[in-house]
Amino acid sequence: MTKMQAGAIVSTLAVFAALTVVFMFLPLEAEMLESQKIFYFHVSFAFTMFLACIVTAVAGGYYLARGCELADAVAGASAEAAFLFASIVLLTGMFWARSSWNVWWNWEPRLTSMLALWAIYAGYLLFRANARGEARRRLASVYGIAACVMVPIVYYSIKLWGGLMHPREGTIFDMEVSMQVGLLISFAAVLCVYAALMALRARIETAERRLESLWQNEGRG
Repeated sequence: MTKMQAGAIVSTLAVFAALTVVFMFLPLEAEMLESQKIFYFHVSFAFTMFLACIVTAVAGGYYLARGCELADAVAGASAEAAFLFASIVLLTGMFWARSSWNVWWNWEPRLTSMLALWAIYAGYLLFRANARGEARRRLASVYGIAACVMVPIVYYSIKLWGGLMHPREGTIFDMEVSMQVGLLISFAAVLCVYAALMALRARIETAERRLESLWQNEGRG
């Protein structure tokens, strides 16, 4: 069994365990009832998305400092995960808002800043897909570092500008212990998915880069 296969199996089992715990064993929230179950994955994907943004910035900084191609591959892979998870956060947030407050979307600060983060990482991926060579990697690294500024903006948007649909920070610590445990299990499962996806994508990009290098060398020969 390869590391990739092991990662896929572990992440699948972790997600299955999280779904089982959340939907079969955790109590219903008094006001939102079943729709509150979305919370466990919505928040877990959001925090993992923040982590993916930070990894993109750190890996990009390491590439700028050391020129390590693996760091650039990790930065690109982590940015793809950040974009994917941002999409999931937006979608789950919309479904949660519709079921709880009868509205799909409003332009409150948390939602608006989250949409901006999603668009910024979409631009990062488009840039990486269309640019080539050393300049692409260096500019992408700078882009990834600058994009990470959105993480504290999204996280602190409620404190800075308020909002009706999102509670202020501290709500997690006010929940019942069983709900906190459920959130931790969900977060661990999403982390496993992130690690597996990032490792797989970084490995693919590294292989593609080696293949491209071989083609260039054959062309010169």
